Amino acid sequence: MSVSLIGLTANFFLERDLLQKWSTIKKKKYLPIVLSGLFLVELIWLPFSEDIFIGLNVLRIKLPLLLLPIIIGSTPSLSKKELKIVVITYFAGLLVSTIWVYLVSVDLLTTTKNSGTVRDASVFMSHIRYSILLSFSIMFLIYLSIKANLNKVLSSVLLIWLVFILFKLATLTAICGLFVAILSCLPFLLKNNKNIYNKQLLTVIVIFIISAIAYLTHTVKDFYLVKNEKRSSKKESVKGEKYLNDLNDHTTENGYYLWENIAPIELEKAWNNRSNLLFRGLDHKGQMLKATIYRFLTSKGLDKDSAGLSQLSNKEIALIESGETSFIHYNNLEKRIRSFLYEQENLKKSKDPNNQTTNQRKEFWKVGMSILSENQVFGYGPGGVKKEYKKYYKKSSTLLLPKNQLLAHNQFLTQAINLGILGFLMWTAILLYSFMRIKKDIKMLFVSYAVLMFFAFMSDDMLEVQAGVTIFSFFGTMMVFYNPDFA
Repeated sequence: MSVSLIGLTANFFLERDLLQKWSTIKKKKYLPIVLSGLFLVELIWLPFSEDIFIGLNVLRIKLPLLLLPIIIGSTPSLSKKELKIVVITYFAGLLVSTIWVYLVSVDLLTTTKNSGTVRDASVFMSHIRYSILLSFSIMFLIYLSIKANLNKVLSSVLLIWLVFILFKLATLTAICGLFVAILSCLPFLLKNNKNIYNKQLLTVIVIFIISAIAYLTHTVKDFYLVKNEKRSSKKESVKGEKYLNDLNDHTTENGYYLWENIAPIELEKAWNNRSNLLFRGLDHKGQMLKATIYRFLTSKGLDKDSAGLSQLSNKEIALIESGETSFIHYNNLEKRIRSFLYEQENLKKSKDPNNQTTNQRKEFWKVGMSILSENQVFGYGPGGVKKEYKKYYKKSSTLLLPKNQLLAHNQFLTQAINLGILGFLMWTAILLYSFMRIKKDIKMLFVSYAVLMFFAFMSDDMLEVQAGVTIFSFFGTMMVFYNPDFA
């Protein structure tokens, strides 16, 4: 349990007015108890766990699903003043955390993480969960800008700052989720364009949507750009090594064909003479170093041989060692988009999903579906997914290397494996029934929350860690039981 949850629970009992709290629950037609059913379903399924102790640990992690609905649902609704204090405190804390993230991302602060990527900047939780939290906070701020009498200058500056940090983290899940959330909320925004500020906000959002589409189109077009359609006619390097040429492969880097004019033997020797990182090893990002070398040389229009390597400066050698695949300085988001596109092209050629985020997830899902098919109705109990994945990897001929043999990275699939189809349907029914009770005035915010949770669940085991459970349960519970009117 987190310190905050322990504090809330202690306060719940120290207030000593349990009868009044029960009366509040009854007035809300027992909805707090119903929402706590998300936890109770998992508790009921505990006997199906092969290892009860693992199951109990999972239930410990998921205690917010039980406690937050009861604590929040049995508490009298906060006044406007109290709600404003909560909101101000929340955004103040968020501002501090984003400043910290920024300082880490520009190497002004250091962390214990050392993978060499901007994702290290998310020191409080997984970069996916933190980015989802940022995306929801952006939508929350937009909602407040419409509903509440906020300082327009301060709220606008904060909004720009949060968007900046989100794009700096370059988590496609959260960015795509934010984009879809904004599109989903456009009908609500159109209904609330009564004053000049709201009209200005709507205009900015429309410009953002158009710009995002244009940016994505440009990035994808640039990735597939070919500067010279004519394929190379070179047969061997200057030193006489026969080139490896795959003239049927059209993968490019900065407009030049990647899989042509490759002399791996002499390139390996030349590289090992200039770097302490072995040609057949990994770069600092955990990527295959030789692939990084190939891509970097290609980006400069150079042959992949000793002559091409000799044209690189020591600074460029260091860039390759750090995992940079192009001499062009792309921003973090563009790097992530290009990496995604490269993974799809590479999979067509090698069928190897290792060290490729999207393609590894496809393998995780395949494994998960195989596990689920063996026990569809009742599943394997809370925490069962970990044990079953471990078993499957041992007995199967998976393409994934041991270090990449991870869990589902999909909360829907994880829930189905743990609870079976029957438990999953019960869990989902409780969730949907509770969310149907959300009041009309907060529908826009709820749509944003639902969209972002969907994206989070599709790419991450959101509810298998304390931070993810708390984000999901706290904001979901607050929207079920409160109808904040800041106007």
